[in-house]
Amino acid sequence: MTEHFKDDPDLRKVAELYALDAIDFARSRFKLELDWTDESVAHVESMLTVFHKQMPDANPNEEQVRLFAKMFGSYVGEVFRRNHGATWGMVNLQGNELPGLKSDGSAGLFWPWSRVKKRLTDGPEDNVWHYYQVLLERNGNGDASNSIDVLSPKKSWWSRFRGA
Repeated sequence: MTEHFKDDPDLRKVAELYALDAIDFARSRFKLELDWTDESVAHVESMLTVFHKQMPDANPNEEQVRLFAKMFGSYVGEVFRRNHGATWGMVNLQGNELPGLKSDGSAGLFWPWSRVKKRLTDGPEDNVWHYYQVLLERNGNGDASNSIDVLSPKKSWWSRFRGA
């Protein structure tokens, strides 16, 4: 498998803004505080659990799914970058360019936008909290807490999102 990475400072700026959107969304819609800690990624997984369960009834369009993948994937990537060191950029993987990060440590290359999109569409087998813990282990940072709180809002999150 041939992988090439190109640092992209503009992508970093975009990811930082999307991550701030994720914080605002979690606070306003779920009353959760995402605080840039490794453990806060468990809260992201809790929200993604709710989002996935509501998808069949909500029937979001592809753009809505992409927006949420960018927003929450950026938060996950930014938590890792801020706490463990990584660079945002474009990864060329067998001819496909994907936004991702290159760890400063031994975690290598990873694609949080793609992982969150898979979590939304495919379900719990693509658990983002477990993914993050694997990144930490690969990077030699141990693991964070294993607790995940499941949220259950009364209204569909898709209908409450005004940006799409």
